[in-house]
Amino acid sequence: MRLVLIMIATLGLTGCVSMGSPSIEGRAQPALELAQLLEETAARHPDRVEAASAEMGALRAALLTPPQTASMTPQTAAPSMSFASAPDLEDAQSLLYAAHLASYRLLSNAEIGWRQLGVQLPSLSDTEPRVERVQLDQGEFLRLKAGPFDSRSEAQALCAQAEAAGLWCQATHFTGEALPG
Repeated sequence: MRLVLIMIATLGLTGCVSMGSPSIEGRAQPALELAQLLEETAARHPDRVEAASAEMGALRAALLTPPQTASMTPQTAAPSMSFASAPDLEDAQSLLYAAHLASYRLLSNAEIGWRQLGVQLPSLSDTEPRVERVQLDQGEFLRLKAGPFDSRSEAQALCAQAEAAGLWCQATHFTGEALPG
């Protein structure tokens, strides 16, 4: 509860300091509203305020920490953050699934194949076609896929329809590039 009163006082001071300038006053309005909300919540639901004490402590520390340099203004001050480098996703698998319907050597043949498969499997109209280049012993191929599906079982359901129509199909990851056209 002591932390709540400190936060209210800090936010209230921000509002008092800002009363001299209309532009600053406008920016202080959210702080004043937050201070009022904290007062009301502390009176009616102290457990909610306690649950947010860690976040309020972090906010208090951020408000009370002096800027890095005196020349920085609130508009130009940037938080000093360092981010870890992005992970290498070169060989990452998709979280989504697809139905691998056919393989082709040429992109133009994959486009024609997609149209022909759409006639045999009308449910493909609800999917997005993708092609994934793969290098096999026999050379480079383009795997034609339909998806995305949230689960492997959804992709397998499309494969069951394809197999019932006499087609080959295998559930796989939804990777590759969008099929042009």
